[in-house]
Amino acid sequence: MKACATCGISSDDGATRCALCHEDFPDPSEPLLVDGRYQVEATLGRGQQGMVYLARDLNLGRLVALKVLHPSHASTPGAAERLKLEAKALASVRSDHVAQVYSFGPHASTFFLAMEYVEGRNLDALVAEHAAHKEYIPTHRGLTILRQMAHGLASLHAAGIVHRDVKPSNVMIEQGTGRTVLLDLGLARWFVQPTDSRLSFVGTPAYMAPEQILGEDPAQIAGHTDVYSLGCTAFELFTGSPPFSYATIPETLAHQMWEAPPKLSSRRPELAFLDPVVERALTKDPLGRYQSCSEVIDAIDEVCAGWPRIEASGEVEEASDAPSLRLMVIDDDEVFAAFAAEACGLALPDIVLDLVCASSGLEALQSAARTRPDVVVLDYDMPLLDGLETLSYLRAMPGGYNAQVMLVSSNMKHLPKWRFAAMGVTDFLEKPVDLGEFAAALNEVAARAFAQRGRFGGAATL
Repeated sequence: MKACATCGISSDDGATRCALCHEDFPDPSEPLLVDGRYQVEATLGRGQQGMVYLARDLNLGRLVALKVLHPSHASTPGAAERLKLEAKALASVRSDHVAQVYSFGPHASTFFLAMEYVEGRNLDALVAEHAAHKEYIPTHRGLTILRQMAHGLASLHAAGIVHRDVKPSNVMIEQGTGRTVLLDLGLARWFVQPTDSRLSFVGTPAYMAPEQILGEDPAQIAGHTDVYSLGCTAFELFTGSPPFSYATIPETLAHQMWEAPPKLSSRRPELAFLDPVVERALTKDPLGRYQSCSEVIDAIDEVCAGWPRIEASGEVEEASDAPSLRLMVIDDDEVFAAFAAEACGLALPDIVLDLVCASSGLEALQSAARTRPDVVVLDYDMPLLDGLETLSYLRAMPGGYNAQVMLVSSNMKHLPKWRFAAMGVTDFLEKPVDLGEFAAALNEVAARAFAQRGRFGGAATL
């Protein structure tokens, strides 16, 4: 059996044309090429609306997520124009927390959308992994993820787009940075125009707002609809399960419509300070909710006002003409810190290093508040703030997700590596470290840091 590249329907190996959408099957010896530039390398997913591929942009050499709409959706009246409108609106969104749109156009009898490919792990996988270890994503880290999601949604809403399917599986935590990115945009999820009297049932039951379930009035679907879904996602982020999840879809939808949500503190008493925020986000009446995700961010900041904060200084240092790298070694072991500092110079001889050594997490964060590091060599076992807590605060700083991190520990056997996935960390070294091994690992991390700097426009200093 082979799958159609356009609609995903399987056909016999000997078939030359898809029985459903009637597209010709390409020569299996030739890779699928879309728009003359996007060469398909793998299938990332498939659904009722179409296919999602991992493809390479042959002109620019970068990987993209290529979404190809099912012909049955593309052939409905006005679909092409609505898709074009949404593609233009999405392309106007400028947020680090929304997958970027690169191009849109016709493909065979349907349409494609080329978007930023974000490598990492979905939030639902991270929540499930923590649950499997009988733990929760740390509260501070969870708040950072929630705020970044809200920032992304606020950018979409400013462009006139309602996501309509906010849920943990559509939130990616980027590998290497820990950046939170909203996905699943633009695939038959166009925003409703005032003149459009039709409103399809779109969404996932465990995260759908009451007005989205009813689907009676398109004008009711707005930013507050995504706020409700964000509230459901926040509940799962902190407790491991959504507020309403039952054996059947009708049961779940009925409870979403009529049942008051449980308090966050009923599952985790220590999160009582967040109860007012989540409770208002999950209000059944759309007018009783936060009307924008900017209001959600303000509410989170207000209830977290007593939390430790390290403010950025806003200073910007002049860049050198030579390649430079801001590198921070965070380790309370003076011997290893000295070794790492010397090894960094040997490993990167052609790079101008702005090297900072910090003996504690607090000292490191105070330095990072002035100048964001590009690369961090981080010890795990430190007093007061351990490596996980230090990194959580660094990631929460504006631009803090730009830093590439290499974790070192003398107790790697018992290090909870899985807990660092929510921070985007995949590089680990065990002490004592061989100089050659350290140099090789640092070179790889430094290369990613330079690539990251290019993606987000300059060094990480704000």
